[in-house]
Parts: sequence; C-alpha cells; structure tokens
Amino acid sequence: MYETFEELFKIVVRYSILALEIVGATIIVVEAVRALISLLRDPHRSKTLLAEGINTALSFLLGSEVLKTIIAPDWRDLGMTCAILLMRAAMTVLLHWEKKTEEKEALKRERATPRAERERT
Repeated sequence: MYETFEELFKIVVRYSILALEIVGATIIVVEAVRALISLLRDPHRSKTLLAEGINTALSFLLGSEVLKTIIAPDWRDLGMTCAILLMRAAMTVLLHWEKKTEEKEALKRERATPRAERERT
C-alpha cells in the first residue's frame, strides 16, 4: 500500500515538474515577444520588460528544480537548484537597479523637455 502511494506521489510530482517547466518556458517566449513589440514603441522599457519576464519564469523553473530534488535528490539536482536560485537573485537585483536607472532617465528627459512642449502633449 505504501509503495502504491509513493509511486502515485512520484507520478504527480513528475507531471508537476513538467507543468512548471512548460509554464516557465512559455513565459520566457511570451515576454520576449512583448519586449520585441515594446522595442518598437519604447526602447527604454523593453529591457526591463524582458528582465521581469525572465525573473518570473525563473521562479517557475526554480519550483520545478525543487520538486526534482524531492523525488531524486542528488548533487547534480541540488547544484542546478542553487544555480537557478543564484540566477534569480541576480536578476532581481539587476531588475531593481534597471528600474531605478530607468526612472532617473525618465525624470531627466522630462526635466529637459521645455514646459510649453509638455503642455501640448
């Protein structure tokens, strides 16, 4: 009876891993397309948009890696989980820095625009 539940658990976890990896990959593709479209409209925003998408996707991929360590814990899986965790942390820091830089640049552009021109728009 215990073995049956264990096998059922492993099946559920494997499908969950697959689902999380599909969601992560889909987010990356969708956000890349959105960033490409945004590049034509607002080049300054497209980098941040793509970084946010990758950061979100890394969360799903991290979830799948954690599940992999549950059913087959070995050093390779633990290393992959740590690598994804470090990538996500670095992306979060870079994204925060990028947003702050973008806000400063937008403020500079706004201040550089003459008042009469701002009132027309």
